[in-house]
Amino acid sequence: MNLSPLSRRGFLAGTAAAGALGLLSACGYQDDQSSSDSAATWRFTDDRGRKLDGPRPERIVAQVTAAAALWDFGVKSVGIFGPSKLPDGKPDPQAGGVDPNAVTSLGNVWNEFNFDKFVSLNPQLLVSVIYLKQQMWYVPDTLADKVDQAAPSVGIGLQGIAMPEGIAKFEKLAKALGANVDTDAIKQARTQYEQADAKLGEAIKKASGLKVLLVSAQKDTVYVANPPAFATSKHYQDKGMKFVLPDQVDESQGGYYQEVSWENIGKYPADVIMYDSRGGSLSLGPDGLGSVPTWQQLPAVQAGRLVAWNNETPFSYQRFTPELNRLAEALGKFA
Repeated sequence: MNLSPLSRRGFLAGTAAAGALGLLSACGYQDDQSSSDSAATWRFTDDRGRKLDGPRPERIVAQVTAAAALWDFGVKSVGIFGPSKLPDGKPDPQAGGVDPNAVTSLGNVWNEFNFDKFVSLNPQLLVSVIYLKQQMWYVPDTLADKVDQAAPSVGIGLQGIAMPEGIAKFEKLAKALGANVDTDAIKQARTQYEQADAKLGEAIKKASGLKVLLVSAQKDTVYVANPPAFATSKHYQDKGMKFVLPDQVDESQGGYYQEVSWENIGKYPADVIMYDSRGGSLSLGPDGLGSVPTWQQLPAVQAGRLVAWNNETPFSYQRFTPELNRLAEALGKFA
């Protein structure tokens, strides 16, 4: 898919992980693991409809979104690709609890995938997420066929689903890969998630009169997000949060956002703004959003009703729970 440089700085992936988005494959997700199989075999069908059947893979290379989710469910990759380090060298939140010293990174930015390193890891499975139909996220188009020939792969579709459904997908995949997803640690994490989710539900009810705007800011433009397109915000919407919706989403980019000039951002008045906090977006500092006059004029900004939003929060109980607690705390102050 040919994309302009501007579209490659699109909303979902931010500056570093740019890319346009499309509709997911219509293939359904299912876990075909057979209870009659031995501990060394597996059967699985991914969201592209690909069926895997045979020896259960142990040497797994995964895109960081998938690697982080699987890691929390007890499946540790030998290699990762995609954003795992920020420009200052600190761990990228997208990598979750992945130990950077225990894995080999094949690339940290969009279109960076070291194929020679990939092959040297003797991979038995590649796992990535899917935003574009049939496209494995962060696997360069120029290498897709070679990667596909080097190892079997699993693609997990994430568009248009809420976080609980995404977490369930990775939990099933981890179980199929042989992980015990009912350890005391995971049970505790699940309980803490349920408690945080209930807390957020109460906070949303108390703040029911507030309208929320989702944005991702770049130097020359701002992206107004379409809440049901993202797993985090779809969950918040399902729980009753009222969002300000973009007038017309860009369907050519998958319906995730509407690109708006900074001069026109005032056409979306909101009581609360949730801003993209990932490394590819402008920060609130004086060299970022703090220097944009039209941003400073927004009512939510003037009232200090701002909440950081990571739309690529790893799909696990351990990573989503802090997001729920932080949002609930903020709404409690705003209500």
